[in-house]
Amino acid sequence: MADQEERKLNPEESLRLIRETIDLAKNRVRENGFQFLLWGWLVVIASLTNYWLVTLGFAYGKANLVWMVMPVIGVPASLIYERFKGRRYRDNNIVSKWYGLVWLGFAVALGLSLVLAVRMNVSPIPLILILAGFSTYLSGILLRFNALIAGGIVLWIGAAACIYLPWEIHVLVQAGAIVLGYLVPGYLMNAQVRKAHA
Repeated sequence: MADQEERKLNPEESLRLIRETIDLAKNRVRENGFQFLLWGWLVVIASLTNYWLVTLGFAYGKANLVWMVMPVIGVPASLIYERFKGRRYRDNNIVSKWYGLVWLGFAVALGLSLVLAVRMNVSPIPLILILAGFSTYLSGILLRFNALIAGGIVLWIGAAACIYLPWEIHVLVQAGAIVLGYLVPGYLMNAQVRKAHA
């Protein structure tokens, strides 16, 4: 009987508990600033390398092979990081689940968009920026982190700019949009987590 009475919470205590759970989830998920930094740097390096190879005279087909290196580095690094993070934090909260589902949806949509772009012989970069913008924007809303919301908007602006620019410039637009849309928020997230743990 005493246990049952201890488990009953008044409305204020319930709201406080919910708020603390969400704050805990936000802090745990925000450590994924690592993922924004990892993928941000990989995309920027691949974009600039791709542009450089084209300016050296490599055919687009050969210059685009640089993109094959990105997942070879990024996927194992992401999986190792997430596995290590999972050992430190066993929480399986709703914000973490939603956050993971947003990026799972991004990965599926990205794969389909890349196949579609190749089949239709169109630049995949505007599609990538639209999808990355949506996922980043939604992540910012979930985490209540304005830098991610702004990052998503920057990625959309980059996609819109590609409509009016030649294909050769798309990789430069992508590099710039990713710097502002992924790297800046990623570093801000990283700094916030470090400050919280200091």
